[in-house]
Amino acid sequence: MREEDRLAYMERIKCQIPTRMDGETLDRLIRSHLEQIPFENLDVIDFGKVPELDEDILFEKIVQKRRGGYCFELNILFKRLLESMGLFVYPVAARVLWNRDYIPPISHMGLVTDIAGRKGFCDVGYGGPGPKGLLWLEEGEQTVAGERFRVERAANGDFIIQRLHGKEWKQVLCFRDASVEETDFQVLNFYCARNERVIFTQKRIVNLCMPSGSKALTNMELTVREGKKVFQTVYRDKKELEKGLLQEFGICVNLG
Repeated sequence: MREEDRLAYMERIKCQIPTRMDGETLDRLIRSHLEQIPFENLDVIDFGKVPELDEDILFEKIVQKRRGGYCFELNILFKRLLESMGLFVYPVAARVLWNRDYIPPISHMGLVTDIAGRKGFCDVGYGGPGPKGLLWLEEGEQTVAGERFRVERAANGDFIIQRLHGKEWKQVLCFRDASVEETDFQVLNFYCARNERVIFTQKRIVNLCMPSGSKALTNMELTVREGKKVFQTVYRDKKELEKGLLQEFGICVNLG
């Protein structure tokens, strides 16, 4: 990533270029990314496109046009940013286990990095129940952004990430700690953008973290959570939706 692109990217997530890269710094970058760049599938659901995974196209869409994206887009570009800062980062292919009582197919891209000999999981393309900061890949419990997570190893060696939901530990993701070539995610990207069984082809999804809550758009319904308060809005037509996307998520699009 070119220096001018890195500066623009950091401005997009409202962070300064760090003087050193440690766990605390990476945790802050992940959190800022989640609060500034939304997870969204508008290209798939509204424009009928398979998202492009080329770095230049991703940079134009996410940084210059101030859009968001889903896991493959967001994590590929974030990987480029971290590499430009000297980090060793590699993608992993994950299964999304949240609210599922069966083994789903691999459909998610996460990132693993090494900081001072410690491996950490960083993911700016999931949100929701996932860790909203750096999660160390070390068995046991840890707190990330005020939420409790637990890392376990399956019998086959896979990492299983769990989150404490109320009083219950629920599985979030599982993946093998093995680098996957970026080009191999092209197949998953096409599958997620075209298969009618995948949620991204079924409904509009836009999510954004907030310092004390979250914003979530599902089709035409917006839910804003701030602490214990919940606010809901239903947009009546695409013109109202366009205004809502701009006001709540900073996304400027013409939905026709």
